[in-house]
Amino acid sequence: MNRGEGDVASMKTLAKDLLLGALAVIVFCCNLTHGIGAAEKNTSGMTAVVTTVTINGTPKAVFDLITTARLWLQWHPATKGVGGVVDRPYGLGDLIHERGLIGDKDFSTTWKVVEHVRPSKIVLQSQNAPTRITYTFAPGKGTTLFTRKLEYKAESFAAVKELEKIMLDQSEQGVKQLKALVEKILNEEKKPLT
Repeated sequence: MNRGEGDVASMKTLAKDLLLGALAVIVFCCNLTHGIGAAEKNTSGMTAVVTTVTINGTPKAVFDLITTARLWLQWHPATKGVGGVVDRPYGLGDLIHERGLIGDKDFSTTWKVVEHVRPSKIVLQSQNAPTRITYTFAPGKGTTLFTRKLEYKAESFAAVKELEKIMLDQSEQGVKQLKALVEKILNEEKKPLT
């Protein structure tokens, strides 16, 4: 093979590698846009369940609705009751009391807002168990890419059978319902009064 043929072969290999890389990025982004979730264990022994969905609306509007705890009852399948700061977007140091059901097991916890950066990030830390929820909001063109990351220690929920599957299923269902709820509220706010 002469030098020219080698250059062509190298260019073809490079083009193929770039195309495969671009396809991987496209598939990853499509999965994020459609609310695909994943569960993974991290180095601290916590299991993380990450779900993502694209919501039609600006980050500020989406952030304010998602951080209003009274709406949890309408979108998250585990939530059965809320108290504390529930009628306005919660802020740094606020407490939200939640009662719920994971599988067939009741739970109650108090969440404390430990990080608050409107309209891009909020972190809730359970005061009763090593459990943390992080919400992030990334702007798009008239949309918000919302990511919910639930981190928990499995031993805190030892009585729940198929815990990882239940946590993932509830999280995926929750972000789908959240998208529908937020978009419905934002669309209703845009309608003119008659």
